[in-house]
Amino acid sequence: MPKHQQHQQFSDPKLRMSVRIPSPPPLIDELRKTLDDPDSELDTIAELVRKDAGITASLYKTLAKPVYGLRKPPETIAQAVSLVGLRVITDLIGGLGIQTAIYGDSPFYPWFWERANEIAGYASAIALRQRMVCNVFPEHAHLASLFVDCGVPILIQHIEKYEYPFITANGYIWPDVVAEDQRHDTDHAVVGYLAAKHWRLPGYVCDAIRRHHEPININDKAATMVAILQTAIHIYNVNAMKDDRDWPGFRPKALNEIGVSEDGLKEFEEDIYEMAHG
Repeated sequence: MPKHQQHQQFSDPKLRMSVRIPSPPPLIDELRKTLDDPDSELDTIAELVRKDAGITASLYKTLAKPVYGLRKPPETIAQAVSLVGLRVITDLIGGLGIQTAIYGDSPFYPWFWERANEIAGYASAIALRQRMVCNVFPEHAHLASLFVDCGVPILIQHIEKYEYPFITANGYIWPDVVAEDQRHDTDHAVVGYLAAKHWRLPGYVCDAIRRHHEPININDKAATMVAILQTAIHIYNVNAMKDDRDWPGFRPKALNEIGVSEDGLKEFEEDIYEMAHG
């Protein structure tokens, strides 16, 4: 665990237990302060980010993805900030930070974050492609995807048996986590919501994380983010040949929310895959 890493205890009536959620690294709070300071200088901001070599390397890798629309990846942090803006950089670092903060010795963790990053690529591509309909920042979709199921590894750190259904002879799978919640009398969506709130993610992102396993029955920005997450998870399941049991129930309202027709879904899925991997 990084030396700076601290945890905070949270409880909720739906959890029937208290959980320890890692706090954001100091870098994120420092960057947020610069967002509120009109006199912040680019060199000062760049120096803050450069202090964390791991975050810096991951940031360059993330910005190299096609969804960010850069002709070539930035070569310096100052260049990255000038190209995509400090708010985007801060959001991306939040997503990178949660992966460092929730980790352990089990092979589950790299597998979990590989899946989460794949879904994040699809979600940010959906937000970009459907930006006129969704009005959601791609970096917020990326961030939401990394936090949406983070309650699972947090619960694994609290409940040993929570990890068992993920393990098979051939590696890890994604089981019915809602059923696991019921078995252990807890709720991974609530834990993810508490983590998102603690890391001060935008309110509608937090709400979407809380409701991502529920059919869309509201009309607000959180509903749009839920639709993006549900569709991104579906595209991941299709391409990874995973169980996609929840999609038929979510599909009609999710597609309507992001402005995709049933007839155009196959082509849309192919486009999103290309955007995420091209």
